[in-house]
Amino acid sequence: MKSPQESFCQADCHAIILFKDCVAALDSVIIRKPSLFRSSHKATPTNRCPKGGKVRSKPCDLRNVLVAVSGQTPAIITETLWALERRFATSVDEIRVITTTQGLHIIEKRLLGANGEFSRFCADYGISPGRIAFSEKNVYVLEGSDGRGLEDIRTGSDNLNAADQVFGLISEWCGRKGERLLCSVAGGRKTLGIYLAMSLMMCGRARDKLYHVLVTPEFETGVPDFFYPPPVERFFDRFCRGEGQAPEKISSAAAGVELAEIPFLRLREAIGEGIDFQKGYTEAVAQSQLLMNYLHAPPSLTLKLKTRQVGIGQFEFTLSRQLAAVYGFFLLQFNGLGAHGSMDSLFEKRELLSDLERQIDRYGVGEKAFYSWERMRDADEFREQIGPCISKVNRALRRGLGSGFLASRYAISTGRRYGVNVELFKVFGADGKTWKGLR
Repeated sequence: MKSPQESFCQADCHAIILFKDCVAALDSVIIRKPSLFRSSHKATPTNRCPKGGKVRSKPCDLRNVLVAVSGQTPAIITETLWALERRFATSVDEIRVITTTQGLHIIEKRLLGANGEFSRFCADYGISPGRIAFSEKNVYVLEGSDGRGLEDIRTGSDNLNAADQVFGLISEWCGRKGERLLCSVAGGRKTLGIYLAMSLMMCGRARDKLYHVLVTPEFETGVPDFFYPPPVERFFDRFCRGEGQAPEKISSAAAGVELAEIPFLRLREAIGEGIDFQKGYTEAVAQSQLLMNYLHAPPSLTLKLKTRQVGIGQFEFTLSRQLAAVYGFFLLQFNGLGAHGSMDSLFEKRELLSDLERQIDRYGVGEKAFYSWERMRDADEFREQIGPCISKVNRALRRGLGSGFLASRYAISTGRRYGVNVELFKVFGADGKTWKGLR
């Protein structure tokens, strides 16, 4: 017969393993291709976190940050910490908790302070004080529309505010190069865990992880003093639901804590890192979905010479006169896999570049007599001029579309041969008609 430690989460783990296989397959397809927050001490997401003490070796000296959402049961924090440290041999440098004012009160009462369960955990397992940064400054309290801390998440407005703030925190933390996020969705309202998982899906890097903690059924409820398996056997009171019944004693030897890694799609590379998500979670989801749709079916591109405006689906941005001419040059002359050309080929067609700039100037400051492209003597001089322009056009595409696969679909390729692969496009003149230049 299997022991409780062996059997208590078999079904959950089996389901997660199956899900992991499915997500791994989808993730590989995508990769192949193509503030309003406050901690209990009013710390903002831009505050740098205190450094931990001596830690075990980690890849590239990354700081491991345990991120948890918590509500009425802060034990999930120490349970996750125990599993990371004891089962996964992962040294945690800092703990950050996203919660409500109720959650903060319970964390202060049960976890923090010299007599709190966190201090007891560190003492039990010989962790030196300060090695793991965790105090009230590391607790981020969600706020309502009025700027006050949320006592609980019950209304639609509460959920929207929580979603925006969880996303904002995860987005900001994923931007820190020296950290790895180890996120637990086990605590708090279910929606909080969902928002944490979805935010990590949009912002998470390859090194960031998502977990769910699983505890032996006998210890899941009715054992209020159980926060982690102690190194030496202890007996805990287990309260039954029936009124008037005396608690039974239960040994920590029967306690099992498992940390199941939850696989998730990492969309960061696909949708890019340059998209402005400052308006919150809802817009981030809509923007991400739009980008994914465009990856599946790239929209047509328009270049308006009069305004130097580039339009790709719902995205628009403006180029300088010279950059607009360079991009139009490639769209009209070196577009398609068989149409890419060497630098010598580009040099031979430079008259089109001058013609494009001349057309743009007619709409603005007036036609100029000569353009630098026409006066160039050889391909080397031409390379020195057009090389930086190509880089600037591609940079503008990344700014306008994000630094993901979509921008690469419209970028100017470089190397031995230069060109673009934009199947659907139009270059418009001042009269609104398609302009084809000199062919």
